[in-house]
Amino acid sequence: MDIRKIVKKGYEKGNYVGFFRTNTQPNAMEKKLLDRLACSLPKDAKILDLGCGTGIPFDKYLVNLGFRLTGVDFASNHIASARKNVPNAKFIESDFSKLGFGNKQFDAIIAFYSIFHIPRDEQQELFNKMNSMLIDGGLILVTLATSDSEDIDENWTGAPMAWSQYDPAKYKSMLAQAGFEIVHDEYEGQPSDTEYHWWVLAKKE
Repeated sequence: MDIRKIVKKGYEKGNYVGFFRTNTQPNAMEKKLLDRLACSLPKDAKILDLGCGTGIPFDKYLVNLGFRLTGVDFASNHIASARKNVPNAKFIESDFSKLGFGNKQFDAIIAFYSIFHIPRDEQQELFNKMNSMLIDGGLILVTLATSDSEDIDENWTGAPMAWSQYDPAKYKSMLAQAGFEIVHDEYEGQPSDTEYHWWVLAKKE
């Protein structure tokens, strides 16, 4: 199973925006967590968004707070939209799991609904890389999965989509191994919901 190929096609051919990005502002929970991140950063902090999508609502919100943002996504239609939606940010069309920016380049890294779209046996390496790209004491705010599984949906928003993920207990161990201390975590949704995710704010130790 070529997860990357399925995910890229799913985001480029499916109606992701119509299903999940109709709001231009973060919802109450998202805003609370973004504000918690923002309050822990200097005013002109550099933030990297891994799997930035169309740039709204998250990147637009952070740029409007004055942060310098770089977003990465390998769906060409997402990058084109992000550049229009958030013209004051920098967007790169690339596979974020393969891209490197050097050590200690960012104050914070965010990754919403994206990490579980790369093979799970590569995710520890990604967390390690995220740690290296952060300044000392830098922060990550990420959404992670709530179940240990690998799945394909043949008709997700009109196109196939793939997920590869662990449960929170495993992710806690992986984040600790990568050198992160969890500052705050909470669940989005309920176990019976279609969209049920684990949000984590963690600090580079």
